[in-house]
Amino acid sequence: MKAWNPKSERGQALPETALFATLAILMAFGLLSWIPAHRARTAATAAAYTCSQFLSQSPDPARAQRNAVNLAWKTLNADWSATRGASYRVQVSPPAGPGLPGRCLVSFQAPTLFNGLLGLSTGGWESEWFISRSETWKARWQ
Repeated sequence: MKAWNPKSERGQALPETALFATLAILMAFGLLSWIPAHRARTAATAAAYTCSQFLSQSPDPARAQRNAVNLAWKTLNADWSATRGASYRVQVSPPAGPGLPGRCLVSFQAPTLFNGLLGLSTGGWESEWFISRSETWKARWQ
C-alpha cells in the first residue's frame, strides 16, 4: 500500500489546462477587439494628414477647405481602410490668411466587438489632427 503524499502533482494537468485555455481565449478576444480601433485610428490619421497637406496647397481658404474635406472623406472611404462600422467626423479650420496655419481634425469611433459577450460599453470619440502651414512663397499670390 502506498502512502498518501499531499505534494503529489497527480491530477494537476486538467486544472492547469483549463486555466491556460481560459486565459488564451480572453487574450484572443482582446486582440480581436483591438483590431477595429487600430484600423480606425490609422484611417483617421491618414485622412487628417491628407487633409492638412491639401489645405496648405491652395491660396483660396474657402476652396481649400472644401477640397480638403472631400479628400479626407475619400481617404476614409477608400477600399484599403477596412474600417466597416467605424464612425467619422471631419472638421477643417482653414488658414485665416496667406502663410497662417490651418487645422484638420478627424474624429472617429470604432465599433466594440463582442460587446454582448463581454458586457463592454461603446467607446468614446477619439481624434487625430494635423496643423498645416502654407509655404511663404504662396503668400505672394494675393
